Amino acid sequence: MRKNINKIVGLTLCIGMLTGCAHTPESSLVKPKGSKAEDAYTEAEGVDMVKEDSSENTKDKNTAVRTTIRDLLNAPETYKSQTTDDSAKLVVNTDATVEIPDVEKISAISVTPAEVTQDLLDRITDAFFSEAKLYTSDSYYTQTKDEIKKTLDELKEDVANGNLDPYNYGTDEDGNYIYDIYGEIEMYEQEYESAPETKTLVEGRPVAGSHETENGTAENDFSGVAQMPDRSEYFYKTSSYGSDTLSVKIRKTAKSGGEKLPADTIWSEYTSFSEGEKPTEESIGISLDEAKKMVQEKVDKMGITDLQFSDWSYALCKSLEEDNSLSNLGSGYAIYYTRTINGVPITQTMADGGALEDMDSTMETWSYESLYFFVDKDGIESMSYSNPYTIGETKTENLNLLPFSEIMKTYEKMMVVTNADNMEYEKSRVYDIDRIVLGYARIYEPSTDPHTGLLVPVWDFFGSRKVEGDYDGNSYSDITDYPSWSFLTINAVDGSIIDRDLGY
Repeated sequence: MRKNINKIVGLTLCIGMLTGCAHTPESSLVKPKGSKAEDAYTEAEGVDMVKEDSSENTKDKNTAVRTTIRDLLNAPETYKSQTTDDSAKLVVNTDATVEIPDVEKISAISVTPAEVTQDLLDRITDAFFSEAKLYTSDSYYTQTKDEIKKTLDELKEDVANGNLDPYNYGTDEDGNYIYDIYGEIEMYEQEYESAPETKTLVEGRPVAGSHETENGTAENDFSGVAQMPDRSEYFYKTSSYGSDTLSVKIRKTAKSGGEKLPADTIWSEYTSFSEGEKPTEESIGISLDEAKKMVQEKVDKMGITDLQFSDWSYALCKSLEEDNSLSNLGSGYAIYYTRTINGVPITQTMADGGALEDMDSTMETWSYESLYFFVDKDGIESMSYSNPYTIGETKTENLNLLPFSEIMKTYEKMMVVTNADNMEYEKSRVYDIDRIVLGYARIYEPSTDPHTGLLVPVWDFFGSRKVEGDYDGNSYSDITDYPSWSFLTINAVDGSIIDRDLGY
């Protein structure tokens, strides 16, 4: 079956690109980030609340009661407002719960990448594949002469039939085919000469440290295929590259019994614009509690004790059909883990962090710590674990935070400012914000120290966005309501705007 892989890849990439393209606006609200901002992180003065009691025998104005962050910030349980720009094309409706950790103080804490040890890689490998045969990708995916000949025969048949674009890649701006079928045929003919008659599978597993590869030195690099006793298969990759100090990816590639899944199979959160009906426990075939228990057992086996379950959403498994439509291969749950420090969690968002300000940048960057799973009735279908942290010293024990009312003024102003450019070519843009969350985010200064960060409290704003506009003479409407997409992030200490994709 031939498929246009580019389309499904583009669908997943565009999600990240939409949030990563906007630059932090120039305004008085843009303040120093990372270590340069630490001077603003001052200790809050102690506040005592006095418990009033009308009884003459028990009245004691010196009786102190617990004062939480919500009390100190004078923050309500819910918040409601509406903001528009001058054109009224932008509308920000806020009818949100205000989620604040039940703590008395929040600290600023230093954080660095955790060391990638052999013990960590072994624990992850054994948690998933202790009973599997684990082969290197190079040996598993090596094509035999018969396999290459089959591909060559198909391509040559396409040429004979005048089909020079069998994968529907299209043409460039000059009208030339993007896919070079003649070059592809030449490449396969060269590979055929040195291809083996049969495969020789080589067993392997991740090894910590530097390794020499065909493309140079790689850190903690392994790519393999695990064959399970029930004949299901998983792709397994570890690496330390680019913005990832460690990246571990596990993805099921064959079902129990050996039936192969499409190569472009992808899991994603369910949203209102997803094709197909919203999943339910009944349609998934496993309860959320059962899925969470299954995941927790793996987390325990991996020995990851410093991250805890934080959130979940319904999820869909998709693949691309020959007509470029998305087929629904099943449904399940996305289950997320994050770190909680002194009762304050790191807020879960869909941003990876570690993005570059522009494509020409040579800056070294660092993505966020992340652990999440996709689970269905057949078990764990996919797992991603990235950039584990080492928690360092507390820089400021009890941070002085801005009042909730001041944060809301900043929010309402900056939702207009950050969307101003979009309103030049859109008919309308409507936000419906239903969650306001106070939690930790990691910020850093990659230009001076790409591997030292600071956990600081931030406010994130979640909900949905509906855009209407025209493109090439056609009207369009787009709804975005990913549960973990934060539309704005405000530093709770100084009110500056943090770009979640950049990490500062």
